[in-house]
Amino acid sequence: MLLRGERIVSVGTEADCRSRAVGRFEVVDIVGGTVLPGFVDAHCHPLMYGQFDSWVDCGWEAAPAIDNVVASLTARARTGSGPVRGKGFHHGNVTERRLLTRHDLDRVAQDREVLVFHSSGHGAMVNSWTLEAMGVTADTADPAGGHFGREADGTPDGTVWDSAADWLTGRYGVKITNNGPNFHLPDEPMALDEQLRAAQVQMHARGITTIVDAQVTSRELSAYLRAKQAGTLTMRAEMLVISSLIDSLEALGLCGRFGDDQLAIAGVKLYADGALTAGTARFSEPYCCSVNDFGYLYHPKGELAEMIARVTALGLQAATHAQGDAAIQLVLDAHDGLARPGALSGLRHRIEHFGGPTEAQVRQCRDLGLWPITQPQYLLRYGDELIGVLGDRAQRVTPLGEIRDAGAPVVLSSDAPVCPPHPLEAVAAAVQRRTLSGQRLGSEALRLTVAQALRAHTFTAAASAHREEAIGSLEEGKLADFVVLASDPLTAEVDDVVDIEVEQTWVGGRRVFDRENPITKGHAA
Repeated sequence: MLLRGERIVSVGTEADCRSRAVGRFEVVDIVGGTVLPGFVDAHCHPLMYGQFDSWVDCGWEAAPAIDNVVASLTARARTGSGPVRGKGFHHGNVTERRLLTRHDLDRVAQDREVLVFHSSGHGAMVNSWTLEAMGVTADTADPAGGHFGREADGTPDGTVWDSAADWLTGRYGVKITNNGPNFHLPDEPMALDEQLRAAQVQMHARGITTIVDAQVTSRELSAYLRAKQAGTLTMRAEMLVISSLIDSLEALGLCGRFGDDQLAIAGVKLYADGALTAGTARFSEPYCCSVNDFGYLYHPKGELAEMIARVTALGLQAATHAQGDAAIQLVLDAHDGLARPGALSGLRHRIEHFGGPTEAQVRQCRDLGLWPITQPQYLLRYGDELIGVLGDRAQRVTPLGEIRDAGAPVVLSSDAPVCPPHPLEAVAAAVQRRTLSGQRLGSEALRLTVAQALRAHTFTAAASAHREEAIGSLEEGKLADFVVLASDPLTAEVDDVVDIEVEQTWVGGRRVFDRENPITKGHAA
């Protein structure tokens, strides 16, 4: 492969490439490695992922029981007087199989904020001090598209879900109302810049060259712009602006994707329902744990349809979060109302997650030309919990093989920090459909091959953001974004794919990660 500047000039034999080389050139020999297109993470939250880098790890691997979580948070509290924040907690993966409450977190500190984000990203658990500071009492009403967990007498128990997370950002923080879960905690610009840097370093180390940021507010946009202006933004970022900002986009007069090959506003992120891994996704049948719990919606049907129509009029992609089958149907119906000739005009509107569709919904998704954006790592990391709350429905969560066989596009992503941005883990999960306990979810027909999963995390993921002409494959004229792996995932045993090392990552013809000589500052070599 011959590179000139940021692009690929030729792909072929060594003789072919040397014959087209002009003047002095450098030869880079990967010596037994395997070159693939750079991975495209088509749905993730980099600043949130980077933000978690300095928080206490409350995931089950680090803290398998609630006492372990409390102990880890208490140890952090002893190191200073500031807020104590934790990440990665999931109620289904601790010994007690329950959520943290304010009483658990009051054991950590009663004189400052103690906050632990649920691994779904759709809510948090806080101590009594934080509830009081937020002004949340027994008389506080649940907002549309969210709720506060409560004790038997109505007193808040410390859990804050979906749109209720607006309360977490303080009086002057980012507010998005019932347009999504609010994880945009107020931080100083220097802290945001460090969060983006930390995320970028870790993503490059996994071979990721392009991301789609699936929830952008002024907080994220300003961080990306500062990094671009400083020359420290080395990954490519396609931004989906949260739907609370549709009015602003209309006032600006946008009429399509705005940006360049490195940073662009590509679309709008909308929400139909809650989280699959938090038990708030909206299904047509109740969760197994309650005859009356169906999950909930963020918007009534007409309101969501109107918002999608407005995004379409702006010439932008509508990327709508929908996990449960009832929410998925709401999104399908909204797009069906736009499906008159020319209405969608190749916008490639997306359904983010597409967790629990019926077979008929998979076919309707294909017929409407929608792009389902999936996260197979959910199956690995949360599959055991899903079996408990969904019963038999868990067997066909994220039915990748069915999407493939229907002729709809298959796209993989991480939803980091809900799952780590680890493309080879996603590839293995898509092939194996195996939970942490070793259970296989669904039939073999729902699985992908390794080759199909790799394509879904490179070329098709790029196409989901209209970028397949520039990235996603290694061809003459395309941007030189690629990853060097220690071995070939196509010939490895499936169980070994996840352990293949990333040796180097290149973006635009520049090496941004080298395992032998790590680049820690976010600059290209």
